[in-house]
Amino acid sequence: MSDDRKPAADDVLTSLRQTAAVPTAHDAVDGALRVVVALARATVEGADGVSVSLQRHGRLVTVAATDETISEMDAGQYATGEGPCLSASIEGRLFLSASLADERRWPAFVPRARRLGIEAVLSSPLTQRDRSVGALNLYSRRAGAFTDADRRLVSLIAAEASMVLSESGITVSDDSLAHRLRRALEARQVIAQAQGVIMERRGIDSDSAYRHLLAFSRSSHVTLLSKAGAVVAATQGRHMPGAPTPDEPA
Repeated sequence: MSDDRKPAADDVLTSLRQTAAVPTAHDAVDGALRVVVALARATVEGADGVSVSLQRHGRLVTVAATDETISEMDAGQYATGEGPCLSASIEGRLFLSASLADERRWPAFVPRARRLGIEAVLSSPLTQRDRSVGALNLYSRRAGAFTDADRRLVSLIAAEASMVLSESGITVSDDSLAHRLRRALEARQVIAQAQGVIMERRGIDSDSAYRHLLAFSRSSHVTLLSKAGAVVAATQGRHMPGAPTPDEPA
């Protein structure tokens, strides 16, 4: 796994928007998932390596990985029949091991992972038409590397990748995926800005600000992004539907 600094997400998207016509649906999907892996590696601060595991011909295989060490990490899970990648794929929910040194769920997998220098793993399921078919896997050499914000971002990227899988009968291009992921990242930035505003106004931490924003969006029956946009707009002297009034708890 490389120690190079993470490139800007826009640079990654620009350099990877090169898929031409491809002969099979699998090739098209795999090309799109390579974009997903590169984007996750570039934008999730705690990630030292990323892969995508996918069901093919009745078994999980790695269809995209940032390097050979990460491929070995996945292969170790397939060989032992256990690990966060398999658990996320089978159970259809996110699995986080913040510190493999303290992990007891996967006794055969953990020693292999730590021998390869991995200390934390985050796996988010990938779905195809509401059926779990794989996982987006992030690995770190540092225990405690993945924050709550990382978990939310990984879930967002996995959801976008799942849309690609659900549309795999349709032509999928890197351009369309890049546009979709760019919109997701822009949404994340707006939400992060709104969190900052709420943190400053209420003197609370980032997670509390996010929960406050989520609770208020639900109570006011607007989307989280709409509420976040309204909060940001209010600080810039603009009015948007749902923008907080002076007596509203932004």
